Amino acid sequence: MPIEKLRENLTRLREEIARADDGDRDALAGLEQLSREVERELEQERALSDPAGLVQEFERSISGFEASHPNLSAIVNNVLMLLGSIGV
Repeated sequence: MPIEKLRENLTRLREEIARADDGDRDALAGLEQLSREVERELEQERALSDPAGLVQEFERSISGFEASHPNLSAIVNNVLMLLGSIGV
């Protein structure tokens, strides 16, 4: 089920953020906040507010991490793919 996979990837994303020991801490904190926002809305079983903006925020958030944190980038890409599969 895409929603369950999305939740799993959000958990993996937060774990990877916690392991990240270098980089822009503000950007990492913003990415973690974004993942928690999505999870909170999923838990409340409501439609994601501003889904297009959410996708854009995720895309912007990983722009500086592709080289330094490839796992983080891969997880965010999975999250984006799963959001697309549920119609976001």
